[in-house]
Parts: sequence; C-alpha cells; structure tokens
Amino acid sequence: MEADNCFQAMERALQAQHVSHNQYIEFATYQLWEEVQHWWQAECHLIQLQNADVPWDVFQTAFYKKYFPESAREAKEMELMQLKQGSLSVADYTSKFEELCRFSSACQGAPETYESWKCITYQRGLKDDIMTAVAPWRFVFSLIW
Repeated sequence: MEADNCFQAMERALQAQHVSHNQYIEFATYQLWEEVQHWWQAECHLIQLQNADVPWDVFQTAFYKKYFPESAREAKEMELMQLKQGSLSVADYTSKFEELCRFSSACQGAPETYESWKCITYQRGLKDDIMTAVAPWRFVFSLIW
C-alpha cells in the first residue's frame, strides 16, 4: 500500500506542477528514492533496448509490478468484495470503496464497462436501511438513461 500511496503522491505532484505528460518519467524518476532510482535505471536499460521512448503507462505498470505485487493487489480486491458499511459513515464507506476500486481488475479500462458492476457492488455493501432507500433509484435512473 505504501508503494501505491507514493505513486499517487508523485502523480499529484506532477499534475500540480503542470508537468507535460511526455515529461512525467523524467520528473518522476528525479523524485524517486534511491532504491527505486537504481531499479528504474536497470529497468529502463532493459526497456530501451527496444529503442523506444518509455510511455508513462509502461513505467506505471513496471513500478506496480515491482513494488505492489499481485498478491497485495488480490488482497485489496478481496477486501473490496467483502467490504460492508457497518459502523462507517456513508462518506467513509464511499472513500474506502473508491480506494479499493483502484485495485480491482473489474474496474480497469473504460468506465462505461464497469460502472454498473461498481454501483451494484457499492449498494450491496450499504447498511440495509440505506440500501432500501437507494435501490429504487437504480430503477428510476435506468428509465432516464
């Protein structure tokens, strides 16, 4: 989780500094801590053997593969599937739900491919009294859209 927080903070800093997308890697590698800089230099050498500039998504994939292993991602996905509102406020439940969705394989790609699944999963975790108030809106929205 620490690796994800670091990566998210790095992306926010790049956006706040209005760094152009094609300079993300150059600026990001400058911000990396020493161990990660050494890893990226070696990784970059391997990737650039293909004589291509390294796109940001390739960097992101390599970073997460190294520092956020599949087992951790699967644990987060399982946590999402088991998430219940319980004693959490709706705001806290929503925040936790959104955080866990970032790691879900179901929530990758274009939003229109997973929004329905996301809504159903979110509603399923709500307290019963809130769920009964929210569920009818799904029907209303389906009539509108």
